[in-house]
Amino acid sequence: MSAFDGFTGELLKPADPGYGGARRLWNAMIDKHPSLIAQCRSTNEVVAALAHARNEGLEVAVRGGGHSIAGLSSTDEGMMIDLRPMNRVLVEPEARQARVQGGALLRDMDRAAHEHGQPRASW
Repeated sequence: MSAFDGFTGELLKPADPGYGGARRLWNAMIDKHPSLIAQCRSTNEVVAALAHARNEGLEVAVRGGGHSIAGLSSTDEGMMIDLRPMNRVLVEPEARQARVQGGALLRDMDRAAHEHGQPRASW
């Protein structure tokens, strides 16, 4: 699928390779089928995806780690905004703080903290 204004990430429709894996959630009892999955790599891409969904009248679900037990990180026939590519963690060891993007999982946080010799639990 061609991108819309301001979006350079990957767009997946049901017939595209990778769609099945991208729509799958942690709770296997949830089996939703978004009409479009926007895999965002930046805040600007999220903004562009939201604008496109608004213009097209699509319901939006935002997927961070995909762990919503109720399945709220997906939608049927709407747009899933997939934040998993946005998984960067910036650790500031002196301040004992971290900036974490919306798609990061606990393992991403742990990996970044350990690079500075700090287990996350000590923060």
